[in-house]
Amino acid sequence: MKKGISVLLVGIILFSLIGLPLFAGGKRDAGAASGGKRVFFTNAFNTAPFCAPLNAQALQTAKENNIQLTIADGQASASVQLDQIRNAINQKYDGIIYFPADKEGSITIIKTLNESGIPYAVIDSMVDDSVMPTITVFAGPDNVNMGEVAGQACVDQLGGRGNVVILEGAPGTDPATNRQKGFLNIVSKYPDIKILASQNVDGWDPARAMTIMQDYITRFGDQIDFLFAADDGLFQGAQQAIAQAGMTGKIKAVSTGANNVGCAAIDAGQLYGSVLHSAKEEGQLGVEAVIKVMNGEIKQGDSEWLKCSSPLVTKENIEQWRGWGW
Repeated sequence: MKKGISVLLVGIILFSLIGLPLFAGGKRDAGAASGGKRVFFTNAFNTAPFCAPLNAQALQTAKENNIQLTIADGQASASVQLDQIRNAINQKYDGIIYFPADKEGSITIIKTLNESGIPYAVIDSMVDDSVMPTITVFAGPDNVNMGEVAGQACVDQLGGRGNVVILEGAPGTDPATNRQKGFLNIVSKYPDIKILASQNVDGWDPARAMTIMQDYITRFGDQIDFLFAADDGLFQGAQQAIAQAGMTGKIKAVSTGANNVGCAAIDAGQLYGSVLHSAKEEGQLGVEAVIKVMNGEIKQGDSEWLKCSSPLVTKENIEQWRGWGW
């Protein structure tokens, strides 16, 4: 993806899967008058801040490629997404983009997509291992690698010795699980780095992250040398607890996302670095991926992976990457 892509939302029409108008929060269609192919996109977390720029870039990329793109809120529910995809299949969409709400629920959905014969792409979060070899293409981050980049930053900042607390993200989600896996892949090699506590944060909720961090500080206090947060929003919540405890600057930290929140924390010296996860890049790759499948360039079972960029963004290189996140 080129840096500085301009996101322009033009010709967006609100409608439901059966063509009836919806109120705010419904589906969106770009390029409805273009006469191009129709693609349906079920987004697991349409209300999450990350998804607004992802959706915007997907709409823009679709428009540039004469694609009519319908975006629906999956409401963080595999059953809702399954119903949406079945409706899209019945309406004979030319392609489908699937952002999974959870791995377990993805099994039936992938089987349904494979049986339908409709070209599709999976984005952002990987599906269950049992069906992963059967998919066409995945467009999104390598979350294990992102965790490993964060883990190496932790090792470098601690000099291979210190105490760490972790905020893992929503349980059962690919980013939370695999960023944690990658982080531990690195730090577990250093016996003098101790994990004091590690906990999931339901819904990637910054307020919940703040509460958990308050608990960490109460339990461990000055023993905490380093914080790994699986998302910049989680760090934002944790930083509020750190500031309230008068410990700003005493706990080193790394996160993932490199979004506006993360970059602001890096600028302020609160956060050492954040591993980039670009919403814009993912939105573009998702549309490009389903186009490749519709064109026959990628076929069912290829399991091709279009990877997002994942550099560690710090004060030293922040101007190179600012604005790429969300």
